[in-house]
Amino acid sequence: MRPSESSNSRKSSARTAQAVTWLCRVVVGAAFIAGGWAKCIDPYGTMYKMLEYLAAMGVHAMPHEVVIMAAVSLGALEFGVGVCVLCGVLRHSAAVAASAVMCFMLPLTAYILIADPVADCGCFGDMLVVSNTATFLKNIVLSAACAWLLLRGNNCAGVFGRDLQWVVVLCTLVYALTLAAAGYNVQPLVDFRDYPLGTDMAGSSDAEDMLGLIYRKDGVEKVFQENDIPDSTWTYVGLYGDEPAAEGSFAVFDTAGEEVPVFEPEGDRLVFVVPDPGEHFLTRSRYTNELAGYAAAYGVDAAVIVGTSPEGLREWALLAAPDFAAYCADDTDLKTLVRGDIAAVYIRDGRILWKRNLASLDTELLDKATPGHNVLADVDRIDDGRAIRLLSGIYLGLLLVLAAATGVVRFVRRR
Repeated sequence: MRPSESSNSRKSSARTAQAVTWLCRVVVGAAFIAGGWAKCIDPYGTMYKMLEYLAAMGVHAMPHEVVIMAAVSLGALEFGVGVCVLCGVLRHSAAVAASAVMCFMLPLTAYILIADPVADCGCFGDMLVVSNTATFLKNIVLSAACAWLLLRGNNCAGVFGRDLQWVVVLCTLVYALTLAAAGYNVQPLVDFRDYPLGTDMAGSSDAEDMLGLIYRKDGVEKVFQENDIPDSTWTYVGLYGDEPAAEGSFAVFDTAGEEVPVFEPEGDRLVFVVPDPGEHFLTRSRYTNELAGYAAAYGVDAAVIVGTSPEGLREWALLAAPDFAAYCADDTDLKTLVRGDIAAVYIRDGRILWKRNLASLDTELLDKATPGHNVLADVDRIDDGRAIRLLSGIYLGLLLVLAAATGVVRFVRRR
């Protein structure tokens, strides 16, 4: 082979290697960014999935603070590693971190595929539900791409200059943690669940309008009718029907076990949602009574829905002593409706107007109210899309500025 041909061959091989590197960066980076972003948006959902994993492994007692910190950390780690891999920031360190994550996730998803302890891995939260088989195959591809980046990832430069890479990492972590803080303290900035803002909650929830109830046992899911509910060895999964669960299939019961229409098709209603009937409501019972009293002055009925049975509701009501009607529902439905220990949902004409963690409401909200104006109808809706567009716009704008600065510096150096 002549020297010129050898040189051309080496250049062709180098270009091919760089193309493969960028392909691996895009594949791994996009997967990590999507998974981390979904976890940061909904830290409670990530926590619920972690608890499901722990329960499948026989661990049923874990402090709330530990699990939620692990959920937030995992989301921020995945998102940060994804951005670094995609943009070629800290190339070797990002490849090592991504490979370490896949060394843990690949065996885990193989176990999930074989043992089927959970319905889905929760890799992308409620944003995208992927089957266990597809998840395992995805992780095989990601592991191979991570191996390439670990061995050959330094053969081409990244988007940002070396001096600006720490700024990219800092901005990325601030963005991810801001999403997690909003999702934990208020509500997820983007709601991928069955009950986003504007959902019609006043539809009929009669049994004949549904095809059945989904229960799982030993990794097998079956659909049952309401009058044919299985024994306690089966675990409730959700509703199965032609329409989404949000449209009229939210069953609410009173202390006698009778289904009641809490979500009326006309007028306003303030509903407190308590997925876990612990002490969360008791510590805020005075505030809820004040809110309910204020709402009543404007003709707005108040109610509380607790994630328990009718028998448990009777015991809970004796301790909490709410000044308004109390009902119960399946805790899975309540955790889908809201995130947090106790939240407030404002219903107007049967549709969700806003929902917030109760702790995020201004404690001086009623003190600042003016006569003749119902301030409860004007509570900020953090999950209506404006907040996520603003935060994401600022973050992406900063990255574009840093990338442009890197391009200018490289151009000047070449000149």
